[in-house]
Amino acid sequence: MPNSVGDLGIFAKGYTLAADRLAGVLLAAPRFSDYEAYPVVFPYRHALELSLKHIIYTSAKLAAFKYLGAVEMQLQNTHHLTLLSGTVQAILARLFPRDEMLHQTMVVVTETCREFSEIDPRSESYRYPIDRTGQPSSKKHQVVNLRAFAERMSSVLEHLDTIRFGLNIETDMAQGVYETIENLLPSVTKGGEP
Repeated sequence: MPNSVGDLGIFAKGYTLAADRLAGVLLAAPRFSDYEAYPVVFPYRHALELSLKHIIYTSAKLAAFKYLGAVEMQLQNTHHLTLLSGTVQAILARLFPRDEMLHQTMVVVTETCREFSEIDPRSESYRYPIDRTGQPSSKKHQVVNLRAFAERMSSVLEHLDTIRFGLNIETDMAQGVYETIENLLPSVTKGGEP
């Protein structure tokens, strides 16, 4: 895309598909080593982060089209899932205040982000054995059930993908309306005489 930030959702989808495939291969095997699961956990986490960032970006555009005022976009160099999910939850509640299903979905997403942040607060635990200070990147004796984890992440990411798809449709429609009005009233929107 001309504006690459719009590709966050496509990258999220790619990481989701890769994680699903990796998880499927491991879970179909009679057994696997712990270290084989690390490359599965990280792509799920990264897909979750990218999905949240895409929703923030798209929601900010939609809010502008709906004249809801500026929406704070917290995309700047953060990997904090709880911060990102809280931002998404607040923006979507503002855009769609009466959508109970969306609200319930975001409760699950926010809880998943909170739980993920407990095991991997800075997106280091499943990428590196140590953190930036040289300490272990994960808690001692930390256990993650790969099957349960993969099922939960696939479900959450599917819900976020549905939200992303809906936001893209809403934004495209709003942009179409804006462009139609701009074409009908060129002198008004371009500062000319009415």
